[in-house]
Amino acid sequence: MAAVDRLADCLGGETGALLRREAHTVAELRLRCGQKTRLCRLDGTELAGPVLDAAALHRIIRRLCGDSLYAFEEELKQGYFTAQGGLRVGVCGRISVRSGAIQSVSEVASLCIRIPREIRGCGDALARRLFTKGLSSALILSPPGMGKTTLLRDLIRIASESGWNVAVADERRELAACWEGIPQMDVGPRTDVMDGCPKALALPLLIRACAPQLLAADEIGDAADAKALLDARRCGAAVLATAHAAGFADAKRRESLAAVLREGVFDRMVLLGPQLGRVHAIYDCVSGEEIEC
Repeated sequence: MAAVDRLADCLGGETGALLRREAHTVAELRLRCGQKTRLCRLDGTELAGPVLDAAALHRIIRRLCGDSLYAFEEELKQGYFTAQGGLRVGVCGRISVRSGAIQSVSEVASLCIRIPREIRGCGDALARRLFTKGLSSALILSPPGMGKTTLLRDLIRIASESGWNVAVADERRELAACWEGIPQMDVGPRTDVMDGCPKALALPLLIRACAPQLLAADEIGDAADAKALLDARRCGAAVLATAHAAGFADAKRRESLAAVLREGVFDRMVLLGPQLGRVHAIYDCVSGEEIEC
């Protein structure tokens, strides 16, 4: 796992060695100034590492950024940045706000580093439900940390390998983990990726530039994302997307998701949990009825 190896190099010392030993079990790292390192495993258990001081935490950030925090300035305004290999680094510290918008993050006190995983075949069963009779549009829901991005990535690969042209709006740079424009994750041979661009801007650009049969986007969040998905669907492309929600009823209470559900953007809604990566239920978005998994 190249991303884990690079992260271990950035961490160094005892923490890096611990990460290498647990490379196949780790889901995320929690680094807090003055506290022990917390390595969170896929099964929900934790391992404790050494205490990190402020100097060590700042050294790790610089290494992850390639000694160029400036290059990640815009991402940091959203509370995170994505390092090489698709490592998503959540950042907490002192926030400077002006006119209602975050200007900078300083005096960093903690990091939450999520480890990307490529699990080929995890989407096979769902793909048979979505792609057997052409392309169906689907919204994948779950609380955070249930494997939505990993499942979506594999569905993209499967659709691409099946002969469809796929376009990915990879705003958070986690789906394809592009480095110098080249996907580091396997998203298939017929997939085009718009890397680091907000979904509301990327989706219409992809429609015009790449004429995709399937569009994919991770973590639909606001009204602008929802409108871009609706416009893409009206242009004739199928859509795959993910969002945070505990279930169908919860999704319908979220304003942005309620809009796309009401307008018929998705054919199916897929709910993950309570176990990591498990499809708990599939719903027909027109009738709202559960479909047998």
